[in-house]
Amino acid sequence: MARSRYAAAAVIVPTAIALASCSNTQPSVNRRPQSGSATASMVNGIQQVTVKAGDTYRFDPSTITVHPGKVQIVLLNTGSGAPHNWSLLGLSVTTPLAPSGGSQAVTFTAPGPGTYTFVCTIHQRQGQTGKLVVLPG
Repeated sequence: MARSRYAAAAVIVPTAIALASCSNTQPSVNRRPQSGSATASMVNGIQQVTVKAGDTYRFDPSTITVHPGKVQIVLLNTGSGAPHNWSLLGLSVTTPLAPSGGSQAVTFTAPGPGTYTFVCTIHQRQGQTGKLVVLPG
């Protein structure tokens, strides 16, 4: 009788541990909150925003507000590891990869009024996303 209890425990305990580890299938990096918002500032007639990306796989700010017209996004990689980029989904607007400690920029004409998603194309699955809000003219 004792032998069958040990055999049952040998099956039940590892199964319970495996199930518990599967209960949260989203890695902790994906659960980190997004932060910050900024409105573009005019620099030499172009709306400009500096966005930081680093080892947290988040953009700061994660919400950017612009007006119609030319926009420049400057991506600053403050991390010590992976490169990052800034890409506006659905449009051909992407910075080159910024290595750790480096920066890249992209200039484009803001799309029509609305809310658009931007991502790091390398770390989108880790939740490195944000929103570009284009105000009406």
